[in-house]
Amino acid sequence: MGKVDLFFISYFFGLAILYIVFDIRDRLQASNLKKSDWQTLLAKDVLHFCLNYYPINKKSPSLKLVSEKSNLSGQYCFSTNSIILYRLNNMYKAELINTVIHEYFHFYLITSNSKYNLYQDQLKKYNYVDHPQEIICNTMSKKLTNLYLSKRN
Repeated sequence: MGKVDLFFISYFFGLAILYIVFDIRDRLQASNLKKSDWQTLLAKDVLHFCLNYYPINKKSPSLKLVSEKSNLSGQYCFSTNSIILYRLNNMYKAELINTVIHEYFHFYLITSNSKYNLYQDQLKKYNYVDHPQEIICNTMSKKLTNLYLSKRN
């Protein structure tokens, strides 16, 4: 066997090994995604619940569940009209429900650039805990989490 033949055999053997390793990795990631799929299903149901109880005449926000680390449970992004949920910080059903409702009320209240800017200005003035919009979102999420759980159980 020549050097060229040995090179091609080694090359294709290496490619086969890489293919197998990446296939195993992809299957494990898909398996983990299925285990966490309850979060996506629950988040969509809670968003639907919010839209029925508090309809608004603007496009419904998209839901994005991410696995990256964060100090936040969730956030509403006005510029993309999306609710971002951090999977690792919403590991319990009630936490996830509360977070979706809380972020929904940011979506509900921030309907323009001027309201978004007002939120940011008030954040500097009052801090997070005393922020007028955070008080509303926290109050509504607490009350509606209990309502959602009572209606769904």
